[in-house]
Amino acid sequence: MAQKNFKERINAGGELSEFELLLESYDNLSNPGLIRKGQIINIDEKYIYVNVGDKSDGIISIEEFVSEEGKPDIAVSVGETIDVFVGQYDDKIGYLRLSKEKAKSLSILDDIEEIYTSGGIIKGTIVSKTKGGLIVDLNGVTAFLPGSQIDIKLTKDFDSYLGKTLDFVIINFNKKTCNIILSRRKIIEDDLKKIRENVVTEVNEGDIIEGIVKNITDYGVFVDLGGMDGLIYITDVSWKRISHPSEILYLGEKIKVKVIKYDKEKNRVSLGYKQLFPDPWENVTERHKVGDVVNGVIINITDYGAFVELEDDVEGLIHISEMAWDKKQSDPKLFVTKGEKIKVAIISIEPENRKMSLSMKQLTENPWDSIKNKYPVGTIVETKVKNIFEFGVSVELEDNFDGFIKQSDISWTKRPKHPQEIFKKNDAIKAVIISIDDERQRIYLGIKQLTENPWKTVNERYSAGTKVEGKISNITEFGVFVCLEEGIEGLIHNSKIPENFIKDNNIEIGSNIVSEVISIEPDEQKIGLSLVNADI
Repeated sequence: MAQKNFKERINAGGELSEFELLLESYDNLSNPGLIRKGQIINIDEKYIYVNVGDKSDGIISIEEFVSEEGKPDIAVSVGETIDVFVGQYDDKIGYLRLSKEKAKSLSILDDIEEIYTSGGIIKGTIVSKTKGGLIVDLNGVTAFLPGSQIDIKLTKDFDSYLGKTLDFVIINFNKKTCNIILSRRKIIEDDLKKIRENVVTEVNEGDIIEGIVKNITDYGVFVDLGGMDGLIYITDVSWKRISHPSEILYLGEKIKVKVIKYDKEKNRVSLGYKQLFPDPWENVTERHKVGDVVNGVIINITDYGAFVELEDDVEGLIHISEMAWDKKQSDPKLFVTKGEKIKVAIISIEPENRKMSLSMKQLTENPWDSIKNKYPVGTIVETKVKNIFEFGVSVELEDNFDGFIKQSDISWTKRPKHPQEIFKKNDAIKAVIISIDDERQRIYLGIKQLTENPWKTVNERYSAGTKVEGKISNITEFGVFVCLEEGIEGLIHNSKIPENFIKDNNIEIGSNIVSEVISIEPDEQKIGLSLVNADI
């Protein structure tokens, strides 16, 4: 009947595909041998010449032997024996037309036909979506998987199956049209039937049993155990961090699970999937040591850092402070992207807490080391004011490296309420390095240290009992400050001022006054004065 239909289509002027013509000639061979073994006898720029045992040799286009890079397959050589499809004799070139690819396709179809006839299972990889289902690659031959045959439940999310290699049964096969229809649903139904034939009537904690993935949610996976359902919480799906259970399991998959907890009263079964695999944190310190440099992949980025999955599924955290030596950066996304492959150094391991701290910056030179070596204590620098704060000013030593001058290190003598009374941004100043804080990675400078401290020799100029003349610089609730010389002030406490003296003498800021030195504390930069015994 097939032969008659073929001839009828030819007589009627109907068109046949190249594959149909190939199969028709294959099926009508009186002497099987369309696919034959031939020996390569010559190779030139256009053709490969093959002896197939007939009166005439055959040729294959060199294009069938070109690799993905566009180069001839170096494995093919004169004298080699290969399978070829023998086509018609070409009068123009005087050779039989041969094809290696057609031979391969026909051979695969023969294998598929055998599996279909025997009712066996075939593996295939889902490569794309199409209207109403999915396209499956069966070792070079494409087949159709209808949406209704993907799972026992109606499936709408076709994307989740792309790239997966699964088992199928062939439910329809037409060799001439190369029409192949697959079913995965039938395999799942058969598996469920087998499981339900051995209905689980009693489960015990620790048992390992088989089931079929029935439903996948954000919080876990429901498994049909044959007679009852069990739940694998997302935390028990995998040892590694996952965003959704579908990253590990898929609908209809037959899996083994471990019974973690069984509540007989509520008939609830808690299952574990990861428990069937080695815990990557076991013996982690035997595989990894502090200081090791390891490869990993960024799997999650947070405000405080990024999580890295190492090659053995152990996860570690790169804190933002370990991403770069520049402590001003605060966004991890400036340094890494999700899915990026990186090298990191291990800086701590806590197996009991399942924690590992990693570092990116430890793999680079610490610029702070060169900066502090370049600017040792005592170095005098000429720089500019970068920022002004209430408690001091910052100056730029080099790009991305600032120094800091505290307000107390600005002057021996001036006591401004705010540094902006003395400085403006970009003011050129000279300062000296006075200390280096390794822990905070900060260099402190001083301006007053460029000159001698006038308080250092104050004992040489003043002594207790000496009468001194000065100008009132400030009047406070507790006393009067007197400027004795530039940078040197003394305090007349209220207890050392006669009653009503200030009011009666119209004392104000800027007034000259004579007082007596009663104490000197150079280290504290204090001079105590008195009007009680002074000649007023």
